[in-house]
Amino acid sequence: MRYIPILCLKEGMKLGKNIYSTEGVVLLAENVILTEEYIASLIKIGVNGVYIDDNISSDIVVQNIISDELRIEAIKSIKSIYNNSRNVGRTINMVENIAKSIMFEILRSKNIMINMIDIKTFDDYMYTHCLNVGVLAAVVGVGLNLDTKKIEKLTAAGLLHDIGKVFISKDLLNKTEKLTEEEEKLIRSHAELGYRYIKQYYTIPVTSYVGVLQHHERFDGKGYPDGKKGDEISQFGRIICLCDAYDKLVTEAPTRKACIPSEAIEYIMANNGQMFDPKLVKVFLRRVAPYPIGSILRLSNGEKVIVIENNEECSIRPKVRNVETQEVYDLTYDWNLRNVTIIDVEDM
Repeated sequence: MRYIPILCLKEGMKLGKNIYSTEGVVLLAENVILTEEYIASLIKIGVNGVYIDDNISSDIVVQNIISDELRIEAIKSIKSIYNNSRNVGRTINMVENIAKSIMFEILRSKNIMINMIDIKTFDDYMYTHCLNVGVLAAVVGVGLNLDTKKIEKLTAAGLLHDIGKVFISKDLLNKTEKLTEEEEKLIRSHAELGYRYIKQYYTIPVTSYVGVLQHHERFDGKGYPDGKKGDEISQFGRIICLCDAYDKLVTEAPTRKACIPSEAIEYIMANNGQMFDPKLVKVFLRRVAPYPIGSILRLSNGEKVIVIENNEECSIRPKVRNVETQEVYDLTYDWNLRNVTIIDVEDM
């Protein structure tokens, strides 16, 4: 199967993966043949793309980093946590349970690499974003060889990093016009609001809620709320800053368009040492594929290929297959292709 942006879908394509609502209801099941009406409905609810099965991708398996079942349960729980922030006793258990489940699923995975594009809708944006940041943080934690207790705390901090936004109006958060100075200041306050809330009501370790406070600090000291830099920022804060930025870039939201993963990775690399900790960027690039499996690429020699496998040692040079001849190339190890580069990501 392979991922197709929503505006590139055509009538007659076969859906490769279920599309779920926030509540876990199947909106459209895999193997359904897409009609114009189905495509219009997906656009209306803000789906930014789907996985399809076709002749060039039918043998390609795209593995979830966490199961659909856990993702559905986690989004429900995160929604409950963020919408019932006063019922603290119940939400503490939810956060701990989700964080632990995510960590164990990732640790059990044979290939700990983000190799797929998440399918989201506008209405569940904040909840899926918080889940994705938690998952990305856990993946980075595993890449850093942190112990399981620390990975669990890091994951919890990722899940809760935006909880301060529940104290800010949705109209302001979703505003598409230029923000006033006062509005910008209010939105920026979410890091401190979340920190104070968690510190007061949650019995979680200090590293977790400090990570929430510092997830908008920059490695060069130009972030907020305190302008800390380098190692003055907690490890959790530096990790969540990186994961938060990446997921925002690849996510369609009411206020912005999504980048493709390779563009988001370029942004991360361009801001290496400025916004982001270089040591963490190095780990991140080994764990998040710029060209997810199923991506269609145009090579500098004119060939059109599909990504069939990624190599964490050199994720910018995947194993690919020519969509016409079916010939397989390993861009990392094939010496004859050393001068061949990827020049574009295409849709078919």
